[in-house]
Amino acid sequence: MGLRESFRRYFMEQPRPSAVFQIAPSYFAALKTAVEAEISSEDYVYHPISTGLVEAQLLQKNLVRPEFLQDLLKKAVRKLKPRGNSATVILPEMSTRVFILSLEKAGLTPDEHLRFIEWRLGQQLSRSLDRIRYSYQMFNSTRERRVLVVCTGEEVAEEYENLFTDCKLKPGKLTTPSLSVLNLIMRTGGGVDNFLLIDADLDYLCLIAVLDGVPYLYRQKQLWPDNDTSRTTILKESENTINFIEDKTRKKPALVYLRTNLEKPIWLLTEIENLLGLRVEEVRSEPQFLAPLVGER
Repeated sequence: MGLRESFRRYFMEQPRPSAVFQIAPSYFAALKTAVEAEISSEDYVYHPISTGLVEAQLLQKNLVRPEFLQDLLKKAVRKLKPRGNSATVILPEMSTRVFILSLEKAGLTPDEHLRFIEWRLGQQLSRSLDRIRYSYQMFNSTRERRVLVVCTGEEVAEEYENLFTDCKLKPGKLTTPSLSVLNLIMRTGGGVDNFLLIDADLDYLCLIAVLDGVPYLYRQKQLWPDNDTSRTTILKESENTINFIEDKTRKKPALVYLRTNLEKPIWLLTEIENLLGLRVEEVRSEPQFLAPLVGER
């Protein structure tokens, strides 16, 4: 099974939500899913959030003032009038960790796979898994099997779920913005088997490499609100990632996808293109912040 089908089944084959909500340290956004025509301003909500109200952490509670977000949720529902109360929730990127693991042994049973994944996850997080919520999906390549594991703290997941249930919404899927952008690429892209996704938002940078149609590398890094510093970090980390892939695999991605919520995206696209010597294609959405939400629509 290829990446496109596996990714669709794992991250998309669920009852369609009535709305998608994203909570980030710097903004709150929502999108009504039952939109058949072009998205208009009546179909989404965007509200900046002051610094310090949402603190993206893996194992500790994120919401400093949950009542503020409850008010935003209620206003969003009143505006969007979704057809139902089911919701997909996009967590802050840095409130999650995503790992891509190699399965070195063939012929393992499902129980052995699970024990291996939990052992590796325990190593990566350096703690017991009793307060970690995680899910995973296996992918086959020509050389090995790989496992993509998404996790967050149980306390963090419960905090966001409680926020929505207190507003009479039913949170189903919890996901990350970068996986949602990858979702969008796999649904609408040109079927390229080797690419690098650079997802640069106001507070994080994520780089996802796909080789031979299989997830190969997933890197997450926190960004700060200083745009000049952020752009320097994006360029440096993108170059380091391409060099790492070439050193390890003797391959170079055929294409780079760029999704950014920063100002002057064309400038950043051109700089990345010149630095890496690769074609860069922007993941477009209007407005820019909508890409993760559209990926879950």
